[in-house]
Amino acid sequence: MPSKKPTELSLVASRRVVHISGFEPIAPEVLDRRMNSGLRRFAPVWGATATCSPIEVATDGRSVSWQVETRGPNWTTRCHYTVLRWDELMAPYVGRSWLGRMLHGYKALFEFVWTGTLKRYFQANIRYGLFFIYPLLALAGFLILGIVAGLLAAWLGIPHPGVTAPLVGIVAFVLLMRFLGNFFYLDFALADWAFAADLARRDVDGLEDILQQFAGAVTEAMDDPDADEVLLSGVSLGAVMMVEALARAYARSPDLSAKGGRAAFLTVGSSILKIGLHPAAKELQRDVQRIGAEPSLFWAEYQAKVDPINFYKTDPVGDLGHAPTGSPVITMVRIRDMMSEEDYRHAQRSSLYLHRQFVMPNAKRYFYDFYQISFGPMRLSERVALGTKASVAFADDGSYRRKRPAGKRRAAVAVGGS
Repeated sequence: MPSKKPTELSLVASRRVVHISGFEPIAPEVLDRRMNSGLRRFAPVWGATATCSPIEVATDGRSVSWQVETRGPNWTTRCHYTVLRWDELMAPYVGRSWLGRMLHGYKALFEFVWTGTLKRYFQANIRYGLFFIYPLLALAGFLILGIVAGLLAAWLGIPHPGVTAPLVGIVAFVLLMRFLGNFFYLDFALADWAFAADLARRDVDGLEDILQQFAGAVTEAMDDPDADEVLLSGVSLGAVMMVEALARAYARSPDLSAKGGRAAFLTVGSSILKIGLHPAAKELQRDVQRIGAEPSLFWAEYQAKVDPINFYKTDPVGDLGHAPTGSPVITMVRIRDMMSEEDYRHAQRSSLYLHRQFVMPNAKRYFYDFYQISFGPMRLSERVALGTKASVAFADDGSYRRKRPAGKRRAAVAVGGS
C-alpha cells in the first residue's frame, strides 16, 4: 500500500533547452545582451541567483549557447540553453527594398485570401482574422486619403489639375505608406507574410537544410544522458520550425520515442495555424499530427487573448482536422499579470511587444514565466498540472516547497484565463 506521507517532487538539477525564435532576425550579441539582462530581471522576482557563461556561437552562426546556473535556498538547476538561428532564411525578405516588401507582402496577403485561408482564420479565431486584414485596411485607408489629397488639390485650384492632382494623390499615398505605415510596422509585417506564404508552399531557399540541422540539434539534446529534462520550445513562427525539426528528428531516430519521459515541447504565441491553415501546407499538417500523437513527448501550449498575433483558444492539432490526442495541453494566460502596470501600458501600443512577452522575464510572479520554465527546478509537466498554483510552489525566499502524497500524481489539465 503506497505511503500517504508527503514526499517532495523530483527537482530538475540539469536541463537542456533548445529554443527557436520567431520571424525577427537577431544578431548573437543582441541575444547575449537579452539573455543577461533577462536573467538579472528574473532572479530577484523568484528569490534566486543566476550566473551565465559567455555566449558560444557556432561556426556557421546557426546556433548560440550559454551555460546558466540558477540557485534558490533549497535547489540548484544547471541549464545548457541553445537558440537555433534561422536569420539567413529571413534575410531575403527583410532585406528587400521598401517597394519590394510592399509588392511581395501584398501579393502574399491576396494569396491567403484567394486560397480561403483568411476564411479559415476567422473560423479558428476572429481576433487573428482581424489581425490579418489590418495591412489590407491600411492599404485601403491610405489609398482613400491619397484620392482625397488629389481632389483637395484640384479644389484648391492647383495648376493643370488633370495632371497635377493625380500626381498629388499618388505622392500622398506613397508617403503615407512609407512613413505612417512604417510607424505601424507595416513593412515588417508584410515581409513576415511574404515569408509565411512561401513557407506554406515550401518555397524557401535553404529551408530543408536548416530543418535537418535543427533536427540534429534536437536529437543531440534528447540524447543527453545527464539532462533531467529536455525542453524544446518555439515562439511564433519558431513553433512551426520546431514542429518540423521534431518530426524530422523522430523520423531519422525512431528510438527517440523509447527515450521518452524527459522531453517536453513548449509552444507560445504559436503561428502553427498561421501556416497550417494554408491549403498548401500539407507537410506541416502531417508533422503536427505526428508530434501531437507522440506519446513520449509532453506538449504544452500557452495562449493569450490580448496578443493578436497568436491563435487564442485554439487547438493546433484538432483545428487542422486531426483527431484529438489530448496534446498539446492548452493553457490561457493573462499577459497583464506578468508585467508591471507601466510596462503593460507601454506594450499596449505595440502588438509586437505584447507578443514578445511570452519569452521575456516577468516583472512579478505568475504561473507562466518563460525564464522560470527554462531555468527553474520545476518540470514543465508538473507546472501545467499545478495550473495557477505553480507560482505559489515557491516560498517568498525562493524555496521550492511543492509536495504531494507519495504514489499520486495529478494529470495535466487546461487552465482558463483571459
